[in-house]
Amino acid sequence: MEILAPGPRPFSSFQTAFLSREFALDLTSIMESLPIERTIPEAGSPRPFSIKNGAIQALKLAMATSVVLVLVFRGDIGWEALQASLSKWQYSIPAFLLLALTPVGHLWRWQSLLRASSVVLPHREVFSYLMISKFFNMAFPSYLSGDIIRGFYVLRRAAKRNTGVTGSVEGDDKAGSSTVVTSILLDRLAGLLPLLLFCLLGLLGSLWYALPPRVVASVGAVAGSGVLLLLFLFLMAYRLPQPPDFLLKISKRFNVHHLVSSLFRGTHHYVRNLKLIRNILGISFLNHGLAIAGFVLFGLALGIDVPLMGYLIFVPLGLMVTALPVAPAGLGVGQVAFLALFHTLGTSQGANLFTLFMASHILINLSGAALYLLSQVHVPLSQQAIPAEAEAGKQ
Repeated sequence: MEILAPGPRPFSSFQTAFLSREFALDLTSIMESLPIERTIPEAGSPRPFSIKNGAIQALKLAMATSVVLVLVFRGDIGWEALQASLSKWQYSIPAFLLLALTPVGHLWRWQSLLRASSVVLPHREVFSYLMISKFFNMAFPSYLSGDIIRGFYVLRRAAKRNTGVTGSVEGDDKAGSSTVVTSILLDRLAGLLPLLLFCLLGLLGSLWYALPPRVVASVGAVAGSGVLLLLFLFLMAYRLPQPPDFLLKISKRFNVHHLVSSLFRGTHHYVRNLKLIRNILGISFLNHGLAIAGFVLFGLALGIDVPLMGYLIFVPLGLMVTALPVAPAGLGVGQVAFLALFHTLGTSQGANLFTLFMASHILINLSGAALYLLSQVHVPLSQQAIPAEAEAGKQ
């Protein structure tokens, strides 16, 4: 895949960076301007203790601790909802365990995309990057994007793989920023499509359980339009190796045509691999199925009596609302959204249902704090970053 030269200037804000040419062309150089870059450890063999290393470790500990304290003081980490459901542990504990499996599915999906473009890193390492990004994104969704953090980690490790294994940077390096950014974009889209399809599947239940016609029409219009739009984008990327003229004209008005061209070429590379697309969509359906099953079990723990199709319709809609970077972990936004959605089914427990999910989500993502503190220790680089050709030969 073609790697373009980096842009001339770093970004000044997250909003301009994510839509800028510089972000897509060289994410590594962009991230060097962020203060957090100095706190991310180099991946190599363990180094002896020094004042500098000790200061860095202390800074990392202070940062991780401060994030946890912010979550506690803002009420993100609260035990009331969890304690209320402990009396029915036969539902709440299995629900938590099901939700704890979803990061593994997320790792599986993203690793499939990365390795399809010859970005080969150990599972445990990519998993640590993923959980670290979830931890920081949980508290700072509009400032420190989890996607930027995990993309930066992988880009830097892939660059070190190329220089560490071969001794020089490869001219046709496939682990460029456009490749990693495209993998993250498709990872997000692959997670969106099953949510929309679950909504449509749940609407079939309205044939047996009457819902207000306006609810059926609204949900059907939103989910149906989303599925058609994603299908259109897939077919366009599958058939065209370059973005169509109308897309380039629109992107030029916003001065993001280089970004659009780079992402489109990367997407074309991925979607031509139909086996890969089938696998990542299957993983997404499994992951969201586990999440919905967790909501059903939490509903039983709270004594909510609603049909299964209600969870299929409204849980995906609520999750899509909470995915917006408005509040940490969807705090407040999720409670309001689930309260309104499940009120349609005749229950006022929607806010409590999301609170249980949010508390579990926070507890699971707190593992990213430990991984962030322990990410200094790795085996030597030459043993970690397996060249893609060698990996392919083993399969």
